Amino acid sequence: MAAPIIEVRNLTKTFGDKTVVDQLNMTIEEGQLYGFLGPNGSGKTTAIRMMCGLVPLTSGSGTCLGFDIGKQAHKIKPLLGYMTQHFSLYRDLTVRENLQFVCKLYGIRDVAGRVNELVKQFAFDNEGRDRQRVGTMSGGWKQRLALACAMAHRPRILLLDEPTAGVDPKAREAFWDILQDIAATGVSVLVSTHYMDEAMRSQRIAYVLYGRLLVDDAPEKVLADANLVAAQVPLGQAFRNPQMAHDPRVVRLSMQGNSIRVVARSSDDIASWTRDLAAQGMASGEPTPIDVGLEDVFFYLTLQQQGSVTQF
Repeated sequence: MAAPIIEVRNLTKTFGDKTVVDQLNMTIEEGQLYGFLGPNGSGKTTAIRMMCGLVPLTSGSGTCLGFDIGKQAHKIKPLLGYMTQHFSLYRDLTVRENLQFVCKLYGIRDVAGRVNELVKQFAFDNEGRDRQRVGTMSGGWKQRLALACAMAHRPRILLLDEPTAGVDPKAREAFWDILQDIAATGVSVLVSTHYMDEAMRSQRIAYVLYGRLLVDDAPEKVLADANLVAAQVPLGQAFRNPQMAHDPRVVRLSMQGNSIRVVARSSDDIASWTRDLAAQGMASGEPTPIDVGLEDVFFYLTLQQQGSVTQF
């Protein structure tokens, strides 16, 4: 088991009468790739920044890299790499020129040597991309350059806030390949994301809702412990039945072509719901079991917190 690099206890942040982070307890290990999920405004980004001393605490305590996050934030900050969702690059400069500028800002002695290392590590040496002006690059390559800039000073912890928003699936996959390589070197990577496929590539995930930590585990364990089942039900006609949609036997319904995807707490619930649907002439066949996804689990957790039993 790797050594803890971040430990926080009862971490709380309020703005006026609004509690943004509520009694957060977490331990993050060195070299761990940690995915943070939650709706917009759930408090996940504030939580990440608090754990690293970037946002003052209202109450609670914690350490990051052995330093007190409430009293020694100035010692933590130089050891962090931070990439925001809307990162800033100089569009009229080349990749190399952007990297040179960032390395000089960090006071790196051998700027040329470090730039060469980053160009190779992030594959900018392919097809002469290191000489390309940033303004002419695709979103995926700009995002990769922003990550390289965040890694320029060899941080021990990397913070990423929705880094792949608006990027195509192929570029997102390549980006996460790089993140896994970075984590393998011992850098702890904390990334917030809305994409469930990305969350599945994390070693551990945290789901934050209304400032509270509802899930903190390996993604495979989260799915195994969900106690939910899912099935695809073929339809003979369009699904138009508000009463069936509000049925407490089902947790979530979604139309998919000529079928409906059903998530419930048991296979028996799906079977009986499907029989009732068939009696009304809407279901045209038996339910086919399919995998439950992380989105289903988090959807259900959100309903529970809201005091609901179905999505409608």
